[in-house]
Amino acid sequence: MEKTKTFITVIPFQGQDEQGNDMLKPVLYSPAGNTRLAYGETRFPIIPVINGYAKKDDKIRVIAILSDGANFMHNFETYFKPEVEALVKNNELKLDEIEVIQVSDKEDIDTQLKLFSDLIDKVENNEEIFACITYGTKPTPIVINMALNYAYRIKEDVNIGCIVYGRYLHTDSTGTLYDTTALFYLESVVNKVADMNVKDPEKAIRAMLDFKGGEGND
Repeated sequence: MEKTKTFITVIPFQGQDEQGNDMLKPVLYSPAGNTRLAYGETRFPIIPVINGYAKKDDKIRVIAILSDGANFMHNFETYFKPEVEALVKNNELKLDEIEVIQVSDKEDIDTQLKLFSDLIDKVENNEEIFACITYGTKPTPIVINMALNYAYRIKEDVNIGCIVYGRYLHTDSTGTLYDTTALFYLESVVNKVADMNVKDPEKAIRAMLDFKGGEGND
């Protein structure tokens, strides 16, 4: 049975400048370490991930984390939905609708726990999960990573396909799209080594890092 490909992202908060122009601009992200992320200009780093990993006739899910506030809804309705819908149409993908997780625009622990709970409620068995950790408050990537870890360890037949971070360079309005998936799996390796009571866990982990460092992601 083919896995459903699920893409998780956060809608950014950028509003308007003093002239009333939208500050969320298209960016040409250069892929770092993963050529499947090559794409044209986009406002959302998850778009190159969908383009690179979802093939024709794939059934996909798109989950958007949307905070309270006019800016978030404007960016979602004006830019995110049309860009996703255009990509789905052009690449002949199958998407029922964009699923929204609504959260408060706060950084307190209750908000983060609710986001974690809402995310794990969305995760299903037999999925390949992809995520973008570019936008959101500082705790948001931590919560997303926790939810992915839950899905990977607790759900059945779930794997993590790709996690990306888009860095925007204000000096020349370009960006770099980093594949950070290895960090997720490194955490799992650390947990397993700790559980195994290895005599020299640090040496074992460093040996794995040296081995992985010689591998490419393309």
